[in-house]
Amino acid sequence: MNQIFVNHSWCRIVTTLSILIGISSSQLFSAETETSPPEKITRHQYSDPQTGKSTSYLLYHPDTMSNNKPASLLIYLHGAGGSLKSYNYSRQPYQKLRSKLSQREFYVVVPELGKLHFMNEAAKQALDGVTAQVLSEQKISKDRVHIMGTSMGGGSALAYTLHRPDLIRSVCAVMPMTDFADWIKENPRYAKPVTAAYGGSPQQVPDAYQANSAIQNVDTFQKIPVMLIHGLKDRTVLPGHSQKLANRLHNKQYHCELVILDDLAHSDEVMRSVQIKAADFFENAMK
Repeated sequence: MNQIFVNHSWCRIVTTLSILIGISSSQLFSAETETSPPEKITRHQYSDPQTGKSTSYLLYHPDTMSNNKPASLLIYLHGAGGSLKSYNYSRQPYQKLRSKLSQREFYVVVPELGKLHFMNEAAKQALDGVTAQVLSEQKISKDRVHIMGTSMGGGSALAYTLHRPDLIRSVCAVMPMTDFADWIKENPRYAKPVTAAYGGSPQQVPDAYQANSAIQNVDTFQKIPVMLIHGLKDRTVLPGHSQKLANRLHNKQYHCELVILDDLAHSDEVMRSVQIKAADFFENAMK
């Protein structure tokens, strides 16, 4: 298995990524402090034994591993248009989160499920295989798996949790769609890629949309803590998606942390001020 080691602490590349779901701000990477250890990232592949299809993924490794504390796994899903060369979690507004999770003995897996998958059946199958492979190879317990995503990845993280509630310990969704059918009504320009992912419109394949709707399946989160992060000025995925889901979860007295940032739109900047809070959320979910 080929592995590529990447050291983010020595240099950062300044680039601009325009993606379908509106995260178009420049990726500004800066050198980390001298006291931060180099990040160890390896590249792997999962091959589906039934279809033969390969799925590439990156794996962030913890700084160190102690003998008396078990490792945990965070699945991270990037926004639409992302790839293993350019994804939200690698950017500067996530740097403190990466550092804290590494110190707390978290592995983080970033799978390449497709630029516009919206957690369709193929994406779920690939993610199942990637997750199982990482758990086996790194000897991580199945009760220590968390998921996080940004934009399309946020909506997809919630959707995957709906299908794998016995696997996911907690979910953090950043600027998520909480109902894909509602979202493409609000933003019709995104109807084509979502329809392509699901094999039809909400009218043609309503069950596919219903199954991936966090709003329509809130009881799945009865024992799964949820954290929702959104900018109040977001016009790509309206903040009402997070607010509506949080209200329904609170009404059920399910664990939900809602963070609304008044001055921010659809940008990775929403993570900058809540990185430590997110790291603590994953850690506390295991207590």
